[in-house]
Amino acid sequence: MHFPKSFIAGFWLPLLGVVASAQTPLTLKQVLEQVRVNSPVLRVDRLNISVAQANQVTANLRPNPILNNQTLFQLSPTPVTPMVAEVNGALSRQRRQFWLQATKEFDVFHKRQYRNRFAEANTNLAVKSVAETERGLLFDAANLFLDAWYARIQLALLQRAKANVDTLVQLNKVRLKDLVINSTELTRTQLLSDRFDLQTRTARQDLRNRLTELRLVLGTTDSVTVALSDSIVRPDFTDPLSLYPSVEASADSLLRLAALTRTDVQVASANLETARRNVDLQQVLAKPRNEAGLIWNPQNAVPYAGVFLTLELPFYSRNQGEIQKSQVLVDQANQAASFVQARIRSEVETAYQSFITSRQNVDRFTGIRRNADKVLGSVRYAYLRGATTLIDLLEAQRSWFETQTAYYETLYSYRQNYVRLLYVTGQINSY
Repeated sequence: MHFPKSFIAGFWLPLLGVVASAQTPLTLKQVLEQVRVNSPVLRVDRLNISVAQANQVTANLRPNPILNNQTLFQLSPTPVTPMVAEVNGALSRQRRQFWLQATKEFDVFHKRQYRNRFAEANTNLAVKSVAETERGLLFDAANLFLDAWYARIQLALLQRAKANVDTLVQLNKVRLKDLVINSTELTRTQLLSDRFDLQTRTARQDLRNRLTELRLVLGTTDSVTVALSDSIVRPDFTDPLSLYPSVEASADSLLRLAALTRTDVQVASANLETARRNVDLQQVLAKPRNEAGLIWNPQNAVPYAGVFLTLELPFYSRNQGEIQKSQVLVDQANQAASFVQARIRSEVETAYQSFITSRQNVDRFTGIRRNADKVLGSVRYAYLRGATTLIDLLEAQRSWFETQTAYYETLYSYRQNYVRLLYVTGQINSY
């Protein structure tokens, strides 16, 4: 019996070309770039930097001088004497006392300098905190990208399997008409096609859901899709042993990389520095305030001049509570920094081992997939020539589909582990 060439061509239809899309597919790098620019969470968080910079401006301001005026008028008239003329009015200099005082607080203990240093540390902490927020958002966005990629792979795989079965259904209709097979074989192939159709509908809806979630993270209302051909894994991580020789090593490359570039390490360090500068500030704020100035004081037409000095006497309040609190904050920041360092080793070791294992699993699937394709092709060829039964063909089809599904699940896990490795080493911020 002659079979159309379209059947053979349809069987070998490449998986990645099955699903077409009107949108330009996004790669992982493009997704992360859009998150950095468009993420509403990042836009809100970046305003904290502006707030910290405004606080720094405030901390660097010098205290304003103070001008004080007191004017007193004599209410009862001065008795007329040969020495005092009767022409003295109620507002004349002889019946008025005038006090003009100009003072300013003098920063003899350099409090403004300590406030400025503390504000600088807070600004740096805000910058590092935004970077840490970005790291978390990029990790979430990368995982959503992989979820959408895997959903699209599943849809493409189901569409390919359904296309193969649909072709077989059409051929079996012809074969039934020619009395080569019975109606049972046609019914069984039609049932398999219907099952793939239901699974395809579910997979298509799941893909829509994943793309909707990705669109929300990207901060866009436009339709998006993901590139199936994006390799994701960068070349410098294809041989991670060059970066990470041994998980038992005390100073291996990935741990050093994480300790230098991870933003949560930088946040912990900035938080510790801020706490230390706060201790210095609170201690200097315990010093007494002082204020000095000049006085000009004409009284009843007689001019006077003098100086003004105010000195706070620290008998009761010496900022004890704030000093104690700042020291507790330093201890808290130290413990947090130590915990981050301990967490780094655990996370890097776990992520690295998972990455290596999943990469080895992907490599093992190369031969398995090739054999599954050969078996399905051979069984299909034999069935169409009457050399085997429909049961054998359906079993081969099921085995092929399970093998393809297992392979892409392994590849999905491999890419997830790679993204996690980028996250725990701090490299996702520069991906």
